[in-house]
Amino acid sequence: MGLKITAPPVVSQPESRARDEALPPIGLIPAGGLSLEKALEHKGAEAVPVHLVFPVGRAQEAGNLKKLLAELQPLSGRLLDRVWIAFGGRRSGGLGRLTEEFPGLTVLKVREHLPPDQRHMPVGKGAAMRALLYHLMVREGLRHPRAVVIFLDADIRPPYFSSRWVVDPVGALLRFRRLEAVKLVYHRPRGGRLNAMLRSLVALCPHPGVQALQGLAYLLSGEMAGTLRFWSSLPFKSGFGVEIFTLLSLALDRLKLAAGRADLDCLAQVHVGRMDHRHAPLTSTARRRGLDQMAATVFHTFLEVMEQEGILCWRPPPGESPTLTIPLPVAPGQVIPDWLTVPIKDETLPPLNTLPEIREQWARQNSGEGVSP
Repeated sequence: MGLKITAPPVVSQPESRARDEALPPIGLIPAGGLSLEKALEHKGAEAVPVHLVFPVGRAQEAGNLKKLLAELQPLSGRLLDRVWIAFGGRRSGGLGRLTEEFPGLTVLKVREHLPPDQRHMPVGKGAAMRALLYHLMVREGLRHPRAVVIFLDADIRPPYFSSRWVVDPVGALLRFRRLEAVKLVYHRPRGGRLNAMLRSLVALCPHPGVQALQGLAYLLSGEMAGTLRFWSSLPFKSGFGVEIFTLLSLALDRLKLAAGRADLDCLAQVHVGRMDHRHAPLTSTARRRGLDQMAATVFHTFLEVMEQEGILCWRPPPGESPTLTIPLPVAPGQVIPDWLTVPIKDETLPPLNTLPEIREQWARQNSGEGVSP
């Protein structure tokens, strides 16, 4: 079989399409295809809250984050009701000072606001995202089923970043009533090593939903917008497995977002052009997680889900948690390397809409409305 060049379905001229129209599954919306004015019109007419969240694990991201926030400042108080930093580290450093420069920005110290079922679990990226969502629903009273929450990574290099990273995915969710989630995708001329390896693994999976994920221009982007209905229906992984776990939950119809429709029918992608961010080291050290650990977690998540679905026969020993053993760089004067052994399994966290406190809160609110996420 020879080479064949194909492309995913492109949603051309999205603003000319009816709001109740079903877009192609994983339809690709070019950046700039949706106007800020239309997004503001839909948001105002339907009173849809919009929250932007940056999950942050290291206070050292403050300098880069300041530049991203400056780019988005014109949207604050207009398209964006609130901007959050979901900080999962221990010392917030300069992150707190950003709130003085950017009105509407809140730093949530995740370790102080964990949901009850997360208090004895690792606080990785996925855990921070889920804790922030829990805070929005339980503490801030966010209940509108079409409320939009968009997550962006904090280490995007500013030359590649613009307000389109928010306007287009949020605008798509505000315009198209059948959409529940929008993934930001891009081309990385200087990176994407793990993403390239994962794409090969996805291509080998004999499941039509997983195969369909090849239509995404980038699999492991950390940037995604979704409705409250979507985020509250989604199970989470506590760490770096969260992105592939989210995609597999959609591909395998685990969320049941809309009756009679596949979950991937509720997903679109927005292509924002080129992108680069801070690169992880190839090899882990005792102080810093490298690409090797990230890859192990992502691949473990993929294999674990395939085994649960009966697609792959892979039986890890019961009661044993897999570990990765890494030879460390040899120090001056050292002949034999030391070895670092690290756990690679992310913890699985259930959908927020299964928690009793959220179900009870929605039941009280919706007893006379008949509406829930």
